Amino acid sequence: MASPMVSLQILDRSTAAKELDLASELFHRINRVIPEDQKVLIIEPSYLVRDAIALMRRHGYSQIPVVQNGVVLGVFSYRSFAQGTVKTTLDEWQKQRCAPGDLWVEEFLEEFEFARVTDEMSRVFDAMDRDDGVIIGTPESLVGILTPMDFLRYLYQVASPFVMVSEIELALRALIRIALGPEQIVVAAKRCLSSVYDEGRVPTCLEEMSFGDYQSLVSHGDNWKELESVFGGNRIRVSGKLKEVGDIRNDLFHFKREITEEDRQTLNGHRNWLLNKIKQVEARRRMEVQP
Repeated sequence: MASPMVSLQILDRSTAAKELDLASELFHRINRVIPEDQKVLIIEPSYLVRDAIALMRRHGYSQIPVVQNGVVLGVFSYRSFAQGTVKTTLDEWQKQRCAPGDLWVEEFLEEFEFARVTDEMSRVFDAMDRDDGVIIGTPESLVGILTPMDFLRYLYQVASPFVMVSEIELALRALIRIALGPEQIVVAAKRCLSSVYDEGRVPTCLEEMSFGDYQSLVSHGDNWKELESVFGGNRIRVSGKLKEVGDIRNDLFHFKREITEEDRQTLNGHRNWLLNKIKQVEARRRMEVQP
């Protein structure tokens, strides 16, 4: 008998692309969650269990679609194997004169739900929770497989820039308040924003200011002497950091373009810079209250 097939296939993007439409381009559908470089490992039903488990461990997978003649029969997974083996007692295994690892994977298959690339993400949440994965495509046309970690990575990628911008803005306000009292903030705002706003409309509350206003307030020469104590370093350099954040923030909030990995690294670096400034302020406060 010929050796059973094992195949590591690059995700067939052309098959998925045939189903995509304008809605799939504009809204967050399943097609966006599938990792760009996903490789789908498939085996035949006659593959030995011990070899399948070794294969999963080598590739870091927890399940493998079982395919014969291009048709998905089910999924072999650690769970399906465990559930299958507990149904047989040790005495029964001994009578059968075989170990579970010597059996074919077809004896330990479970069914995963199928989803199309154009489906809403929420449609597969219950199946993902129940089975720890869903198959993308149809029994006759396997496109890929999704796991909870794929969803987590995708949602983190989408949400992380917004979270980092939020942390940066809140930290920036906190540092300004540490350096300037309420009356000083009013004076500082009028000093640097009067040329931007109509008379009587200059925002004097930090929550009413734009991110560009924060940059102007912090980088203004007459304000810097009070702000240097919390921001430190060089005024021009600090202003440059805030401008970088402001430019990315503007593109992000107005959906002008896709945020790049370089943008994420920039936001993360400036977020960590402000986090360290907050830590330094807290350390000084602890030193001041020590007896």
